[in-house]
Amino acid sequence: MTGRRWIGVGAVMAAGAAAVLAVLAAGRRLPVEHVTEGGLELAQPPGAVWEVLTDVDLYPAWRPGLSHVERLPSGADGRPRWREYHRHGHTTYEVVESEAPHRLVTGVADPDLPYGGTWTLVLTPTGGGCSLTVTERGEVYRPFQRAVSHYVLGENATVRRYLGALAHRMA
Repeated sequence: MTGRRWIGVGAVMAAGAAAVLAVLAAGRRLPVEHVTEGGLELAQPPGAVWEVLTDVDLYPAWRPGLSHVERLPSGADGRPRWREYHRHGHTTYEVVESEAPHRLVTGVADPDLPYGGTWTLVLTPTGGGCSLTVTERGEVYRPFQRAVSHYVLGENATVRRYLGALAHRMA
């Protein structure tokens, strides 16, 4: 390689390193915790939607990106637990609170992941159907992932994807 090419390669590497450092700095300035919310109007009554929301075995049939779900033994506190497998690995969840058919709170139950938090799903009757509100109280522990989540994907990306998949499932 000629000297000019080495200089060019060095400049590209320096620019890449500077970009990574800038993203890390931006991520460090963001809070670990975030709250985001989304909603959906559905034609089905709360009980019918509740069945879909709580049947974890059928999640892969309507939630894109899930390959399969594994039911796990309940925790010491008796909470139902399951593991969702997706292209980036797997995530273990548990039911934190359940008031059928109106309120369900699930949480990430794996302390070794770079993220955590809870999802609160509230179903409210409306005429013959219902409205669903999803509130994510998330935590993103790594600064780089925090910056990407906030500035690139949007902190509400997971809620939007979930609601879109559910709307398609319920149509």
